[in-house]
This record gives sequence, C-alpha cells and structure tokens, in this order.
Amino acid sequence: EKGSMKRIKGRVLIAEDDSAFAAQLASVLEGEDYQVVLARDGNEAVRQIAGGELDIGFIDLSMPGLDGMQVLEKAVGIAPDLPLVVITGHASIDRAIQATRLGAFDFLEKPVNLERVLLTVERALGWRQLEQKNSWMAAEIMNRYRMVGTSPGMQDIYARIDQVAPTESTVLITGETGTGKELVAMAIHLRSHRAAGPFMRVNCAAIPDTLIESELFGHRKGAFTGATENHDGKFMQAAGGSLFLDEIGDLSQPAQAKLLRVLQSREVEAVGAARPQPVDVRIIAATNKNLTECISKGLFREDLYYRVCVIDINLPPLRERKEDIPELSGHFLNYFCGQYNRRLEGFTPAALQTLMNYHWPGNVRQLRSCIERAVILARGESLSEADLRLMMSGKPVSEEAPATLRQARERFEKSYIEQVLKSHDWKMEESAATLGIDRTNLYKKMQKLGIHRE
Repeated sequence: EKGSMKRIKGRVLIAEDDSAFAAQLASVLEGEDYQVVLARDGNEAVRQIAGGELDIGFIDLSMPGLDGMQVLEKAVGIAPDLPLVVITGHASIDRAIQATRLGAFDFLEKPVNLERVLLTVERALGWRQLEQKNSWMAAEIMNRYRMVGTSPGMQDIYARIDQVAPTESTVLITGETGTGKELVAMAIHLRSHRAAGPFMRVNCAAIPDTLIESELFGHRKGAFTGATENHDGKFMQAAGGSLFLDEIGDLSQPAQAKLLRVLQSREVEAVGAARPQPVDVRIIAATNKNLTECISKGLFREDLYYRVCVIDINLPPLRERKEDIPELSGHFLNYFCGQYNRRLEGFTPAALQTLMNYHWPGNVRQLRSCIERAVILARGESLSEADLRLMMSGKPVSEEAPATLRQARERFEKSYIEQVLKSHDWKMEESAATLGIDRTNLYKKMQKLGIHRE
C-alpha cells in the first residue's frame, strides 16, 4: 500500500534460475521503487526483452536452455539500447569479461554486493538517458571507452574528429592494432547528426569470403542452402546511422568489387533479391595495413581506396606518445578498481617507470589489458613493478641490441608472444585477449614469426 503511491523508477528484468537469489535481488530493487520482472530461463528472458518496456536487465550467465551469453547475443539485435548486466560465479570471470566485450553494460560476481546492484541500476539508467544524445560521447561511454591523452598527437586527433564528424564524408582510420581505431569511429558517429541512429561494426577479417556478401548486404529466404529466413545485412541494419568496416584491408577482391558498387550507387542488393534497395548510411573504415602498399601489390583496389579514404585519420602508436602513458594508466587503474571492487592507491615509481620503458607492441589495448589483469592479481596497496612484470616481457626494449630495428621488433614480439601463449597453455582466445589483438591477427603473427607449440 505504501509503495503503491510511489513513482516507479524503472522496470528491471531479473533472468535467474536460482529462485532464492532472484527473490533477494527483487526484494532489494522493489524496496527502492523499481518494478521487477522475473524470468526463470534464457528463452523467457529473450521474450521479455523482445516485449520492450524494460529499462535494465540482470542476466545470469548459467541458465537452462539459452545461457546468458546467448541471451546477450540475441538482445544486441532485439534491443541494442537496453543495458544488460551479467551475473557470474567466480569460476566464470573470463566469460563475464568476454560478455562485456560482446556488449554487456557491466557484470556482477556472486555473492553479489547489493549496494553495488543499486549503484549499477542508477548508472545504467543514467547511461540510457544520455546514450542517444548528440554529445561528446555519453557519460558512461566516455568512462568505458573514451580516448585519453593530452600529447600533441592526440590533440590533433581530437581536432580532426571535431572537424569531420558533422560532415557526411567517408572516413578511413589507420594505425597499428590496439591504437583505438574503433573508439575514433564511435566518437565520429556520436559527434555526427546520425548519433541517434545505429552504430554497426563489421570485422572484415573475421567473415569468410563465402559469407561476406550475405553479412554485408543481406539475403532472401531460399537464396542458398541454409537461408531459412530473410536476413538484413549490416548495411540495412545501419540505415540512418554509421557502418564501421574494421580491417577493410582484409576484404577479398570479389568483396571489394561489391563494396565499391554499393558506395557508388548507394544501393544494396541482397542475395536472392529481385531488385536493389537504396540505403542511407555513413561509412567509417579502419585498417592496420598500408593500403597504398596493398594497391601496388594488387591486393587492394585503387578505385575503392579513393572512395573510402575521403578523409584520413592516422592514429600514432603508443610508443610515439609515451607522455600519455601515466594518464592512460591512471585512467585504466581507476576504471578497473571500480569494476572489480578493488582499492589501489596508484603505481609505485618503479612500476610507472616500467610502463614508460616498455615498447607496447599491442598499443593502448595491450596497456589496458595489462592493467586489468594486474588489478585483479595485485596483492599490495599500490601496483608494483612485480605486479606488472608478469604481464610484460620483463626487459625494456632499450636493453636489446640486435642488428636492425626490424630484427629487434620481431625478436621481441616472438619472445613475448611465446611467453603469453605458454602462460595460457596455448589457448588462442585467452592469449589474444592478453596481447590486445584478435585471434586472426595472433595466428598471422605466429605464422610470420615461426612460433609453434612445443
């Protein structure tokens, strides 16, 4: 009766097969004037999400039927703006980290801190209200994904983003793996007039040639074996917003030809469709390859290059903006202390010097991953040199003395990659995450450097 007079702050989904835990969570939320919707399994959770009218969802990773990871994957397509928080046991912490990379807003570890639950709900609702506004990145996105750095190189990048974002120009972002190309793409989208529209990402290197046409342009039911229903490709899914073509340099020649036709005509023809459909989308592309070299070798079409590279933004590697390392490191330390409920005062002087001396072949992504793992494993009040050495090669580049810079880099990379692979018992997914690169790039580097499992 008392609660009936109060205004409901928001509708919260709890997808949890442990009824006692679900009831405890519901009681806390209802006590703070949230309306709770319960789902006992993954299928019921997906139905509730599809029904709309939810403001946030708590999803247990281990549920009968569809598990939490599958719910998350489906939710991205059904309700991309709905913040979902995954709940996990300690043994599944790696899966929870993977879930946040798939798009989960946050994750909570059992036993759950109930104050943290309420704080997470407040943050998620605040993020949702800000998310679609055309601002210099919504508050939570800034905290989780923002570009950090005051070096001259980064100041130039910020100015370039402000300059090109309001236009409709196609942008090509270049730079080594881990320099933050996706962050720049997201910043351009959020600063543009399309900020309220979707932001779709396609990893061109991860899609087999046989599926690239269907993935990008869609297909109609019955167009080929296995096409049991109509499928809108990424171009149509991004209509009204921006399409981010990551690793565009890895597209095959046939896929390049089809992409060029779409960019010229602004029409998409789904596989098996009777006629093409006009599409309104802004293209932002990225590559870690030198496309002019690829053109000279006949690997990339020159006409496509000029269509894609209307505006070029080149991101400097971390070793060329080392003055940003203290700020970046402090930002990641604060962020992950919040994520893992740790209290660390900062870095010891020796630890900071270790970070400054390191070459960072995986750039900012590798630094982020290194500090995330160090925060999890740290034993003292501050992050020490010993905490960081485990994540790194243990030897600054300046101590190496090979014949050429290229030999130094390759020798260093080979030694470091072998060390990481051994520490993860040669599990490719985990090793790639530690290195701050994707699995495809790890395979390529192993082949190039002659790394083989013993």
